[in-house]
Parts: sequence; structure tokens; C-alpha cells
Amino acid sequence: MTKNKKFLMWSILLIAAVQMPNLALSPSINQIQTTVFPDYSLSTIQTTMQLPNLISPFLTIFFAFLIGKGILTKRGTIIAGLFIVGFTGALAIVAHSQFWQFCLLSTVLGIGLSGYISNATSLIFDNFSDEERQYISGYQTSFINGGGIVMSLCGGALAGLVWYGGYLMLLLAVPVAIIALFAIPRVKPRRDQTDKSAGQPREKLHPDVFLYSASIFIFMLIYCVGGSNISTHLAPLGSTALSGVATAIQMAGGVVCGLFFGTLSIKLRDKMMSLAFVAIFVGMMILSLFPDSVVMSFVGMFICGMAMSMMLPQCMFSTSRVVRESNSALATSLTSCIAPGFGGFFSAMVFTNITHALYGDSTVLRYRFVAIVALVMAVLFFLLVTYREKKAAKEN
Repeated sequence: MTKNKKFLMWSILLIAAVQMPNLALSPSINQIQTTVFPDYSLSTIQTTMQLPNLISPFLTIFFAFLIGKGILTKRGTIIAGLFIVGFTGALAIVAHSQFWQFCLLSTVLGIGLSGYISNATSLIFDNFSDEERQYISGYQTSFINGGGIVMSLCGGALAGLVWYGGYLMLLLAVPVAIIALFAIPRVKPRRDQTDKSAGQPREKLHPDVFLYSASIFIFMLIYCVGGSNISTHLAPLGSTALSGVATAIQMAGGVVCGLFFGTLSIKLRDKMMSLAFVAIFVGMMILSLFPDSVVMSFVGMFICGMAMSMMLPQCMFSTSRVVRESNSALATSLTSCIAPGFGGFFSAMVFTNITHALYGDSTVLRYRFVAIVALVMAVLFFLLVTYREKKAAKEN
């Protein structure tokens, strides 16, 4: 790997470290709902905080379209997105007293995230070999989770001082943007490569892209229950900072698993997706069975965190094998932003409301319910992957 490619790789990994800023904000969910905006329900606060996951998918599609048309470049879109996320952190200092300002912060954050999440991953598809992608995908997930650890710990500590303290962590995106300015190569805007005069049809996405996108959507729908409820779950046991530590430990699970992803992926291939749901089942069952134990809660969050470094890089790597540079922007938009974004946004709307209707506000029963759902999905995905592998073997 050349020096330029290594510099680009490290830039992509640093961008990944600021890919989950919501983790800096989640430790303050209980504080926001009980003391800052008590007139709003927990589900409303959770959903508002997940607004970036609703906004960024639509803008990601729009940016992918403009990149495909040659109006924007991936480099410019990534750098602009990083600076906008940093601006959100600065905006929170002066705009944090009203609920509409809370919504505004989520909106601006969503705009920034849409600029770099999928496009940074697309750079992996465009600039590295198949073998390099498999390992970089695992490292990328480790950096996502490593950045999440920093966001969670520092965000939780700052939220203990002022509820919007977690937003100050978004300022870290500014130095990353400066590094990206030098690391990402300048490439002229590329137009659609279809020759309309010759009647060539536009290159279509491989069907597997939609399969892996759907898999990520379902996964994030379930996975996000862990982080969005841990603040409330641990509220009787300690301060806001405690939930920040729990979220950091969840990310640590992702870091550890991400380091071994390349080796595991070679052996298990797409069965990694089923294993990811098993990890969520085990982690959330531990959370539900030991609600009065801080240590066991940390263990449960750690195991849940491992799931992300199984599912996301596996789906991204499998997607990279069926796309080309000409449609990589759209493919990565689906798998790294749109699918996980919608999954994260609808998570609270689906599971918080369903479990509230069934069990009230009990996070113990909420975790238990979602754990059972995760186990069912693990079985279904195992059967699906097994069927696909047997079918592929017969065709070959």
C-alpha cells in the first residue's frame, strides 16, 4: 500500500471516529426528559434525538444523485459535512433553551452527517483492493466504536455539567475535516458513464445491495434499543455519567470485535449477520436479568456492542463485491446511511411504543422483549444465508 493510500485510509478511519455523534448525546436522554423538557414523553425525546437518522438518508440520496451527475465531488461533500457537524456543536452553545432549538440541532446534525457517512465508505470501494476492503471495513467499524467510546464518556461527563454538553463533542469533526482536506485526493466531478446516444441502459444496482440494506435496517431497528434506553435503565443506579460509561463499554465491544472481523469474516462469511443477532439476544437478556447490577449491565452492553462489528462491516464488504465505482456512491448511501438511518430513527417509535403498550415504562421487560425478537431474527437469517449458500453452490 502506497503512502498516499495509507494517508487516505487513516483519514477514512478518523472520519469513522466521528460517525456516531449521537452517542455523545444519548447519556443525557433521561435528564432531558425529566428536567429540561418534562412536558414531552420519553418516546418523543428519543425520536427527536434520532431526527438525524431520518434527515440524512434523504439528503444522502440527493447528494449521491448530484455526485453521479458530476455536480458535486465526494471530497467536497465529505469535507462540508464534517464542518457542518462541527458547526452544530458551536450552535448548541447559544441555542439550547427551547424545544424547537433541540429539534434544530438534530436537523443541522442530520445535514452534516449526510455529507460524509456514506461517501467516506465509498472511498474504500473506489480506492482499495478486495482484500484491503475486507480488513479496512473491520478497522473502520473499530474506529466507529472507538470514537463512540470517546463520545460516550466525554459526552456523559459534559452532560453532567450542562444537558447540552454532549453537543460540544461535535467540535471534534473540525480537525478531522482539516485532515480530510489534505488526505482525500482531488478528483474531477464524474458524469454518468452511460452513453445515452448509443442507447446503453444505465447500470443498475445488484439485487444483493437491497438485501444487505434491508438486513442493516432490521439490525439497527433492534440494536438502537440498547443505547437509547440505557440512560433510563441505569437512572436508579447512578448519575448521567454512568450511562455514558455504559455506552462507552458498548462501543468497546465493537472495537474488540472489529479488530478480529477480517479473520471471522473469512470463516463465517454472511453467517456473521446471524451471529450479530445472537450477540444482541445475549446482551439484552443480561440487561433484563440483572437490572440492579452495574457490572452485569456493563457486560450486557459490551456484548451488544460486539454485534455492530459483526453486522455492519460484513454487509458493507459483501456489498462492495457486487458494485462498481460508477454506482458505489448510491450503493453505499443505501447500506451505510439510508438503511441504518431509518432503522435508528424508527427504533424508538416501534419498540418503545410497543413495549410501553404491553409493559408500561419497564426497561427490563423492553430489553427482554427485544432480545426475543433478536433471537428470532438470528434463526431467520441463518436459514436465509444457508439457503443462499446452497443455491450458489449448485449454480457453480
